[in-house]
Amino acid sequence: MMKKILYLVAFCCAISQILQASKLTDMVQRVTGQKMSVIKEFSLKQDSNIKFVVLKDDSTSQRVIVMTNKAESFVQPLVPQAFITENEIDSNTLLSEVGSVQNYNMTYKTSSEVKKAIATLPKDYIINLSGKNPKKTYYIVSDPMCPHCQVELDNIDKKLAAGNVKMIVVGWMGEESANKAAEIYKKARSLKSDSEKLALLKKVYNKSYKAPAAPESDKKVIQEVVRALMGKGKVEGTPYIIEEDN
Repeated sequence: MMKKILYLVAFCCAISQILQASKLTDMVQRVTGQKMSVIKEFSLKQDSNIKFVVLKDDSTSQRVIVMTNKAESFVQPLVPQAFITENEIDSNTLLSEVGSVQNYNMTYKTSSEVKKAIATLPKDYIINLSGKNPKKTYYIVSDPMCPHCQVELDNIDKKLAAGNVKMIVVGWMGEESANKAAEIYKKARSLKSDSEKLALLKKVYNKSYKAPAAPESDKKVIQEVVRALMGKGKVEGTPYIIEEDN
């Protein structure tokens, strides 16, 4: 009986939090027209009446931290430079949460740019591998000569157990990378099964494998892919992985 009561109390607390969150987002939408979702909330040690809520803009997926009270009767976007506290725990909590939101927004922006670039590539340049969970997709930008990419490929089964994989091979680490990428592009387009595609990838990614010299026309294609995906604000290192829920 006691367990049932405890479960009921926990359930009511959860419902209460949801209702409060709904009140806050409803107010934001009513005043600004923006649809927001609550990601998390946290309170200060020195004043439990003040709390901070991480909101996500449903239209852009960008996140922002706002300050409010227990009654959620006002909303004030947090300006880190203008918020000063003598409580070290509160200060560290705020710094950590602000950093987390900033990192998320920057990563999301970069991922969006990379996905836009991937969408411009011919379908032959994207190796599709079907996983056990169609509700998730991993976009992997990978270089055959990159040691970390080779390790990632060795463990590709873990990704495939969690979702589908869309692998984009780039040859940006020199001539040997370009030759290997060109060979993968050339041969992968005629392969039908995932096992054949994986066999090709593992063969070419092997450190001891030396790919034949690619024709100039193929090298130009490799350079175009590199220009589309690599650079500031896009992919700056490999492997570059985007995890997306379908």
